[in-house]
Amino acid sequence: MPAARRTRRRAVVGLLAYTAFIAAVGLWPTPVDRPLDPLLFRLLGALGAVGVRPLDAYDVIEFTANVAFFVPPALLIVLIVGLRRWWLAPLAGLLCSIAIELTQHFVLPARFGTVTDVVANTLGALIGTGIGVLLVARRRADARKLPTS
Repeated sequence: MPAARRTRRRAVVGLLAYTAFIAAVGLWPTPVDRPLDPLLFRLLGALGAVGVRPLDAYDVIEFTANVAFFVPPALLIVLIVGLRRWWLAPLAGLLCSIAIELTQHFVLPARFGTVTDVVANTLGALIGTGIGVLLVARRRADARKLPTS
């Protein structure tokens, strides 16, 4: 089996698994950071002791986590669809994020759907797309450099 086909197959399996993870986290009935409250409150308290407002620190942590959350699926989508259809990855990230946030807003009373989360998730999808495009382009360039026998 050619390397490109193997990569795509593995990326599909990874994307399916990660999609299940996204659904579980995004549609969990209560905030997913609730089990981490004691650790999170200690961290926020320590930041408060050095002059960082805990609410500001929490917002930064949450935004960063939302960005990181959508990097892997976008990267995997680019590995699956290739350079010609790279744009599907950030579009999928945006649409998936909107669906999750609307579900949280209208269906899950303990969760909060926000535009900020959509922005962060889409930013993560754009970063993952960029990494994926660079990887695919690099792999393609390396393949062209190989001597043919």
